[in-house]
Amino acid sequence: SYTAYTAGGGLMQTLDDPPPPLAADVAMNIMQAKLAAENLCVASSNILDLIRTLRLSALLMDEEAIRAEEKEEALKVCEMGLQAEEECAALEAKLIELRNNESLGR
Repeated sequence: SYTAYTAGGGLMQTLDDPPPPLAADVAMNIMQAKLAAENLCVASSNILDLIRTLRLSALLMDEEAIRAEEKEEALKVCEMGLQAEEECAALEAKLIELRNNESLGR
């Protein structure tokens, strides 16, 4: 059995054992690495949720834009219909006037 004191003040039982301060550092580093890996997983999950939210927002915005375009087109068609009715009424009035003038002229 080999016993030696380390520079950190810990007692080494065998040559294969790391000195106690080094063992504590290794354990701390392992724990920090696990914590960092968990933090990366949480961050990745949060990013994926954000991407899903942004995609949904984009889809909803597209739907709203489509509805706005459809509404605008419907208004244009309605205006064109009103103009056509006005033109038709004006043409009918002219036709009636021409017929009346013809019937008076005979």
